[in-house]
Amino acid sequence: MNKPLVAIQCLVYNHEPYLRDCLNGFVSQQTSFPFVAIVHDDASTDHSASIIQEYAEKYPNIIIPIYEKENLYRKPNGILMKTVHAALDKTGSKYIAICEGDDYWTDPLKLQKQIDILESDSDLIACVTNTCKVDKKGNLLEQKKENVVQGNKEGIYDIYDFFKMPQHQYPTATIVYRAIHQNEIRSKFRHTENPFLGDWTLWIILHSYGKFYYLDEVTAAYRTNPTSLTHTVNRVARAKASREICHNVADVLPEQYADIAADLRKTNWVWISLIFAYRAEKRYFGMFGSFIMAAILCPKVLWKTIKEALHKRSQH
Repeated sequence: MNKPLVAIQCLVYNHEPYLRDCLNGFVSQQTSFPFVAIVHDDASTDHSASIIQEYAEKYPNIIIPIYEKENLYRKPNGILMKTVHAALDKTGSKYIAICEGDDYWTDPLKLQKQIDILESDSDLIACVTNTCKVDKKGNLLEQKKENVVQGNKEGIYDIYDFFKMPQHQYPTATIVYRAIHQNEIRSKFRHTENPFLGDWTLWIILHSYGKFYYLDEVTAAYRTNPTSLTHTVNRVARAKASREICHNVADVLPEQYADIAADLRKTNWVWISLIFAYRAEKRYFGMFGSFIMAAILCPKVLWKTIKEALHKRSQH
């Protein structure tokens, strides 16, 4: 077949209940260009590998499977992503898309729409879209994610716009980005790699190489998977780790973004996050201590947070 224009990165681990939705989203894409999906099963203990094999046999020009006998996620030196990146590089694709095995695409024209946008503007490094939200059984929870960007306003966003966003986040399952500067980007990503905010650091690194286009259309479904790392991790540990993560991200930003790096190193706001984390875990002594530290180190941010919380409560 011709060299694919897009290579999809799909990481799978024990995604058997959801995997068919994910793979169906790939093979149903209607495009004017060839694309492939690198589907990496990290030694799942369920029947994920069998499902991947079924689709690889049925769609050999799209599904490229990788089966591990040992779980690479638990091994040191980032061997999991090195393996996946090597497979992506081998395709020679111009663009990379991401969708993990428990999420899925809902729009058969997703890739075509995003590639049309990226091909029309060389200043763009990536294109993202909106997403709906479903539960583990696929039942719709939210028709459309609110405020992915400010007011869900479609258009071009640079790194400064990113930090003005309500959540500083894009829907991971929707991204398509240019496969350029990959050695530099991956080196920086390894420096910032963490189990809590991996996607967040990737967005910032990509933004330092170009602008994003946000397409305000729902093209994918984000699944709230109760067994995923995001939902099982200790909230306090996540809040504490955010300080180191921010410093690591600041380290890899180019000199032209020294102002952003300086802001990232000012991590007194972590005490605000710890207040909510301790509260969620009903560890009130820690919550009170974090409140005292926030009142001392970042009183303006604390007062703003309190006012916003009171305003939301009054609306309900």
